[in-house]
Amino acid sequence: HRAAMVNDGCQAAARESTSMNSGTPSLSAQKAADQIRVAWASHLDSERRASAPHPYVYASAWRPCTRRMVYDMRAPQTLPPFPVDVLAKFRRGSDRERDLLADLAAVGRNAEPPFQVIGQQEAFRLKDRKGRVAISGKVDAQLQIDGVTAPIEVKTWSTHLTDRIDTFADLFDSPWTRPGAYQLLAYLFGAGAPFGFLLLDRSGLPGVLPVELDKHLDRVEDFLQKAEQAVDHIEADTLPEYLAGNAAECTRCDWYGHTCTPPLTAPTRATLTDPSL
Repeated sequence: HRAAMVNDGCQAAARESTSMNSGTPSLSAQKAADQIRVAWASHLDSERRASAPHPYVYASAWRPCTRRMVYDMRAPQTLPPFPVDVLAKFRRGSDRERDLLADLAAVGRNAEPPFQVIGQQEAFRLKDRKGRVAISGKVDAQLQIDGVTAPIEVKTWSTHLTDRIDTFADLFDSPWTRPGAYQLLAYLFGAGAPFGFLLLDRSGLPGVLPVELDKHLDRVEDFLQKAEQAVDHIEADTLPEYLAGNAAECTRCDWYGHTCTPPLTAPTRATLTDPSL
């Protein structure tokens, strides 16, 4: 009797489904999928935030070229907008960052010694020797552990990068990860923290990379000097000299070719000729 009732119910559901779909669909499955993608892209585009000029260097925007840093400060709104695929990656990275910090807070309650995740997205300002704000940013979080408060920076880079990162020093080997290393060092210096952590997203267990400030004070000084010079040029409405001797950096710069045209040179090639020919 129970089996008959179940069978009757399944048949009724099938009849109702057939009735609901008895009309001719106006969209094919492929057309519907295309419309969903268009709507998704439109949604991401509607959340786009326009870049605006700023009189200081973003903490995440260390560059080997001070001229590029000045362009980034002076006229970021003139760069081509990011494609929606890139906006989607930014969105995914932000979501993943929140998940990682939530997991880290849960882990801390049962760790030995226990720790807490506090002060998420706190504003950061670092002044130069002239008393001006030269570097600005937001610290992802602070870790309170064993009586010490240490800044944390979360990165959700591509696995093509993270698979090759085992220590904080490894960040300086790639032009794509190097700015993140300088960013965390600036946070440590500004907070007077002896050490901090880079929380690195990975396909498996996240990476927790420690960094000690006193081992990288020369890099912090480099960042501060560049930021101070960039602010000087913003105030004077001038530009630094072109970056010399680093054509690879120039050619991957967003400003190269339309706003900045450095006189790049390629190494000369020796031509060997056979005198017997």
